[in-house]
Amino acid sequence: MAETQPRDIGHPGHNPFDLPQPKRNKGFIYAVLIALVVHAALAVYLWKSKFEANFKEYSDEVTDVALIKPVPPPPPPPPPPPPNTPPPPPPKLQPRPPVAVPNVPTIPPLPVPPVPQRVEEPKPPAPPPPEPPRPSVITQPDFARRPSPEEMERYYPDRALRMNVEGKASITCTVNARGTLEGCAVVNETPSDQGFGDAAMRLSKMFKLRPKTLDGQPVDGGKITIPIRFVLPK
Repeated sequence: MAETQPRDIGHPGHNPFDLPQPKRNKGFIYAVLIALVVHAALAVYLWKSKFEANFKEYSDEVTDVALIKPVPPPPPPPPPPPPNTPPPPPPKLQPRPPVAVPNVPTIPPLPVPPVPQRVEEPKPPAPPPPEPPRPSVITQPDFARRPSPEEMERYYPDRALRMNVEGKASITCTVNARGTLEGCAVVNETPSDQGFGDAAMRLSKMFKLRPKTLDGQPVDGGKITIPIRFVLPK
């Protein structure tokens, strides 16, 4: 039998059944090295930009300042005189010598012609004209005609007639020279919402008075207040 050489356990020999060992790629190693160098350079740059002090130089500007002397204060006023000091005496005036006046001829007075018209003193202002007489109030009228019951029924307010409401109204008028009434106005009416005032104004044309006379002639004037009562027709 042939002698067999003992096998080294620490360094086993090639076994055809073992997996093939991977080959080393040099390009991958170079790429890793380049990446490490780039990262190191970036780390150094960041460290310097963050922690390195940035100094700036400043220069002081010189400004010329001119000192201006202050204005001296005004002199103090003179002290007042003492209260008991007498006033100074007035200055002495030298009288002038008299001057000789030559003889001046006298001038005769100028003749004044007489005034052709007499200048009268202004008259005092005339007093204001008197106020026109106020129309007299007729307290006891003398009626020549009054509204008849048919006229009172004709001019009775329709609304008050439908509601069976009675009322009254007073009118004031002026009596003219013919004895008729003019310039009438309603003084009051009760109730105020039934139309009794308008009915009284229409009835004023039915009144006639005997006017007052002056020297036998009828004249205008005179105020009269006529109360009119409206009663429901039966």
